[in-house]
Amino acid sequence: MSKQDLMDLYGVDRVTIEDWRRNKGLKMIEVSSHSKYITREELLQWEDSLRNDVSI
Repeated sequence: MSKQDLMDLYGVDRVTIEDWRRNKGLKMIEVSSHSKYITREELLQWEDSLRNDVSI
């Protein structure tokens, strides 16, 4: 999935995606400075890790 795909999926902008990369552990493969991708499996793992960090 591309950065644009994530922006569309979550309804956020590029700044938010970059914040998630820097501060929330979202790991994306950087093909070039303008092309970043993540596999669906890694995205689901990242989402699960966020759920596990939330204290109820």
